[in-house]
Amino acid sequence: MAPSAGDRPDAAAASDGGLPLADRPAESLTRTPAGARRLRRARRVAHLLDDAIRLPVVRYRVGVDALAGVVPVLGDLLATLLALLVVWEAFRLGARKRTLARMLLYVGLDLLVGSVPIVGDALDAVVKLNRHNVRLLERELERES
Repeated sequence: MAPSAGDRPDAAAASDGGLPLADRPAESLTRTPAGARRLRRARRVAHLLDDAIRLPVVRYRVGVDALAGVVPVLGDLLATLLALLVVWEAFRLGARKRTLARMLLYVGLDLLVGSVPIVGDALDAVVKLNRHNVRLLERELERES
């Protein structure tokens, strides 16, 4: 018997066959084609920031967020601007103020922690806050449908 979505700690259960929300097509979570494009864009940005690059040998994925921290101040600001794109798409998709506030809190924490040399870069590589923001958005969209 295959494990259900509830058995996976990082997956929010969906109403259609127990697929995690992240595995569902964007069209099934949004009402319009424009909404689906916005969700796909948010997913792509989060992937770019958190998982786009596979490190050889250790076989671990990191994103631009962790690598951008190598360039002091400018790299973290660039990563924050990209992370704000996810929040902007959530706003355009009609996410509740509470959800947007949580997402902004995560972006702020990412900026604050990421700006600490070495430790911040390591945490950016391990803690995937942009992916978490997309999961918040997906849950919000599931709630609305």
